[in-house]
Amino acid sequence: MLVLAVDSSTKVGSVSLVSTERLVAESLLHLDQTHSQRLMPQLIDLVDRSGYELDDLDGIAVALGPGSFTGTRIGVVTAKTLAQSLGLSIVGISTLKAMAYSLKYTSGYICPVIDARRKRVFTGLYRTSDEQLRAETEEALLAIDDLITELSSVQEEIYFVGEIIQEYRAQISEQIEGTHFITNKFSLPQAGAVGELGIERLVAGDEDQLFELTPNYLKRSQAEIQWEKNN
Repeated sequence: MLVLAVDSSTKVGSVSLVSTERLVAESLLHLDQTHSQRLMPQLIDLVDRSGYELDDLDGIAVALGPGSFTGTRIGVVTAKTLAQSLGLSIVGISTLKAMAYSLKYTSGYICPVIDARRKRVFTGLYRTSDEQLRAETEEALLAIDDLITELSSVQEEIYFVGEIIQEYRAQISEQIEGTHFITNKFSLPQAGAVGELGIERLVAGDEDQLFELTPNYLKRSQAEIQWEKNN
């Protein structure tokens, strides 16, 4: 099985080709270009340089967020368009779960964090049990102070992953014991993890309905809030 994975839910744009046996190829761009400018060229270039064609794909996996409204929407629309035009199965994967997946062999809890601005974050808590990464809490939009309060009673090691966590590192370390902060490439969302999680679902016969698949924003956009105020 060969799956194309797409993650544009944050400012990092990542695409990958993942087979049942291995990660075939991955491209990660941490640039100022918008996803609308770079995603399709990045995707086509990756497939072409890997020696494959789009017709070789067996499925598509896409990061659903939470994260950037515009970026997530572009990624989901692109993935759904490809799935429809090529007649492929599609699965949506949580961006937070994909970030945690890169640390799935870590003992203790994994806390992925994505910037939601105004000292708020998108986050959740995960850990591996019976070799399966499982959510210990529902994904949520929280003020950083509220996240720290919720985690202060956890008695095990906590591994924080995500670029924005460095901004709150000192505050977290002062109030929570047993914390670890991932600062290498695993702190960035990676489509390879989205692809591996996607293959797990597809192999199990678990796919999403194309026209029902939507981004997971976890909050309304500012434009929606402003429209509601004006009407």
